[in-house]
Amino acid sequence: MLGAAAVTAPAPPPQATPKTDAAQTTLSGIYTEAQVTRGEETYYASCVNCHPKGTYTGPSFKTAWGDRPLSDLYDWILNKMPKNDPGTLTPEQSVDVIAYILKENGMPAGKTKIPADEVALKAIRIQLR
Repeated sequence: MLGAAAVTAPAPPPQATPKTDAAQTTLSGIYTEAQVTRGEETYYASCVNCHPKGTYTGPSFKTAWGDRPLSDLYDWILNKMPKNDPGTLTPEQSVDVIAYILKENGMPAGKTKIPADEVALKAIRIQLR
């Protein structure tokens, strides 16, 4: 009889971490056209009185928000807007307004909705052309 040494199976190789694309940005098509439509409606109902069309686009928007996580803009809109009644927009209205702002800044639409999730939005950088 052979020795009674315990034989154990080799450990399986570590699971490969799924590869992800480079960091997701606002140039990645992160919102849908349906969100833009809803966001534009919310903008005209709640935002236009303090933020005339064009005040949230171009160089001033790029200076204020460029290269920041999208969660910063989400937090600002969700908790501090509208100025006359802060914190009254729902999380969904807030991401819809973001979609509208991104569209106005020439960012491409995609097939996936911007999630109303601050943790997920931290992984998306605001990048403008």
